[in-house]
Amino acid sequence: MSEKTTAFVSHHDCPRHDTGWGHVDHQGRLPAIVRAVYKDMLTLFDPLLEVEAVPATEDDLRLVHTAEHVQRVRETAERALAEGAILEVDGVPVSGATWEAALAAAGAGITAADAVLRGDARNAFCLVRPHGRGARPDAAGELGFFNNVAITTRHLRQREGLERVLVVDLGIRPPATAEIVGAEEGVTFLSIHQHPGSFPTPEPTEPPPAGVVPERWIALAPGSGGAEVEAALRNALATIPAAESPDIVLLGLGLHVLAGDPLGQLAVQPDEVYAITALLRAWADEHAAGRLVSILEGGYVREGLGRASVQHLRALAGLPRLPAGE
Repeated sequence: MSEKTTAFVSHHDCPRHDTGWGHVDHQGRLPAIVRAVYKDMLTLFDPLLEVEAVPATEDDLRLVHTAEHVQRVRETAERALAEGAILEVDGVPVSGATWEAALAAAGAGITAADAVLRGDARNAFCLVRPHGRGARPDAAGELGFFNNVAITTRHLRQREGLERVLVVDLGIRPPATAEIVGAEEGVTFLSIHQHPGSFPTPEPTEPPPAGVVPERWIALAPGSGGAEVEAALRNALATIPAAESPDIVLLGLGLHVLAGDPLGQLAVQPDEVYAITALLRAWADEHAAGRLVSILEGGYVREGLGRASVQHLRALAGLPRLPAGE
């Protein structure tokens, strides 16, 4: 096992996906997180292993997505580049750099999971955009084109031969990821999200998709904070029997659960991300040989996004929480 605890996986193409500066998922999101991480690098340097993602191939994408959807995204990005314009696929902005960014984001999960399986690091955090939790096999959704977590799940099950994968999703709307892999043999799915009754119609499907145990499909009331998320996660993890102990845990980290996010109504504080992460890391240490790969999903509140990411990395690396005021 490497002395490095946590792989920090990203790619320079991810920030190039251009939605326009007035869009919530603008190009400044990832650089803001990177600045916060590097500000804390004196502490993070020893346990952190920086890894450049290997962009996904179209074969990787087709683990989940139809050939027609893959082609539609690629051709729209090519047209956006030729026209110097921002176009759309299923209402999600597409720029000339979107194809490369989406390949890098999808490939980051595979790169991170393979690094953890090799023992290069005990766990990993993928800093990527566009995110993927709302993307379905034949459609873009929730500001993403390809479902990064679902692609990584199928890579691990179908190519690497892992018997069991636990997928944990934290976000606002119920994830499309559950509809894709939630019922598959060898996959245990757990979602903590905002109660759909707080969204305008049409509401996301309830009860949970086929294959997802109701006790692991948790809808929290608007205004719920870190304590409620942590309790929900603890209770849901307690329902997983020893026979379902996974070979690896994949976390779709939707930081749009932070207080003040323009797309959500939960109220997790940036510093509370540390305890949530530490709980899942401790569970993975006990039940999954420490193998845990976190992939960034949404998160659009300017204040606190970088700090929340640093707290997440510190907890993954087994470091103390970032003190208040730093």
